[in-house]
Amino acid sequence: MMGDTVYFENMDRNDLIEKILEQQKRIDHLQKELSKYNNPNTPSSANKHLKPNTQGKNNDGAKRGAPKGHKGINRCQLPTKKIDIDARICPKCHSSNLRDKKKYKRVIEDVPEPPEPETTEAKIHEKECKDCGHVFIPKHNTIPLKGKFGINIMVLAVFIRFILRGVLRKAGLFLETGFALRITPASLNEILRRVSEASESEYEGIKKRIRFSKIVYVDETSFSVLGKNQWVWVFKTADDILLVIRPSRGSNVLEEILGKEYSGTVICDCWRAYNFLSNAHLQRCWAHLLRKSNVLSDTVAGKHFHKRLKMLFDEIKVFNESSPSPGQRQEKYGEMTKELKRAISYYSRYDYLMPVVKYINFNLGNWFNCIKIEGVEPTNNFAEQAIRETVIVRKIIGAFRSETGKENYEKLASLISTWQLKGLDIKTELRQMLIKNLCFC
Repeated sequence: MMGDTVYFENMDRNDLIEKILEQQKRIDHLQKELSKYNNPNTPSSANKHLKPNTQGKNNDGAKRGAPKGHKGINRCQLPTKKIDIDARICPKCHSSNLRDKKKYKRVIEDVPEPPEPETTEAKIHEKECKDCGHVFIPKHNTIPLKGKFGINIMVLAVFIRFILRGVLRKAGLFLETGFALRITPASLNEILRRVSEASESEYEGIKKRIRFSKIVYVDETSFSVLGKNQWVWVFKTADDILLVIRPSRGSNVLEEILGKEYSGTVICDCWRAYNFLSNAHLQRCWAHLLRKSNVLSDTVAGKHFHKRLKMLFDEIKVFNESSPSPGQRQEKYGEMTKELKRAISYYSRYDYLMPVVKYINFNLGNWFNCIKIEGVEPTNNFAEQAIRETVIVRKIIGAFRSETGKENYEKLASLISTWQLKGLDIKTELRQMLIKNLCFC
């Protein structure tokens, strides 16, 4: 400290002012960089590096490791065959005078060596009925009518790309080393394009079901396409997940997917584009609101304001768990809206709380539709969970380098996410779709 004091005492006034301005500029830059990670619009799960490391500790708040009292579960292994590994001759002196010193019993799960690819030449008979003129391909055909690769290779390519999140170059290397199958990245990309084309009708089916759904959770995130920023939109219902990638974050995407007259319930954040849905019931996300209020809880009034909002949020959850009647829901909706009005009226006297007050007031009628309408969640977590896989893919590949790659991703990712949501076997569903759309005319 003494050294710093002497340093500043030896500086004239102009140099001191210049030094302070330089330091302030540096502080502003660092605060701007920090705001990219520590802000109310970014969930805490995305900033694990800002949390204390609890690895190797037994603190009550630590999340790593098995919970207390967890006994663990061993994998149940039922042998499908039994072998006896024995020897009759000593490998050193070739004597046959041997005895068992000890026996080991091991139960091992393994897979057979991957077979080399088969090249099949098939004669597919396209038939015509002489009576009615109907032209068809036999239903038992599993050979694609176009392309050089079979259904199983297509399924494997999709699994590597979407389930394992593999990049095309490494996917080709994996197929060569594991299956003796030489496929270039360009050929893999062509396989994915063909699978994407085959999924068109199923993808459009998801779109149609989303449009006529009563409750839909919506979110969006950025994704670079050919060096330009675009937006991945996710629409999630109880049975479907739809991904669309568009250059816009505006209401035109909502109009395309849901339509102007959509009258269901949309759970979303407070992005102004959702105001376009004038006929819909909007449920604004309480998780976003509580993150915004928590930022201001470093003051006494801010702390109390955040606590009051948290109490309202907890009251929503308790009320919905009580299985209320429609009349009770309507009455509770009015009561809690009035309570929220009183809260923002009281805390509006504090200037530093006005950003949150305005945030609430601008969407005042949309905070408690989760009470008025049965089956609606108070947060948009379902949509954020559905879009999380895309965020991981963005970190891996960085950007889509073609419009075709973008279109392949939105279609196939939608189908795979929907099958997972329904608890269906992805391999079975994918095979059935490819056989139906690629092997018959």
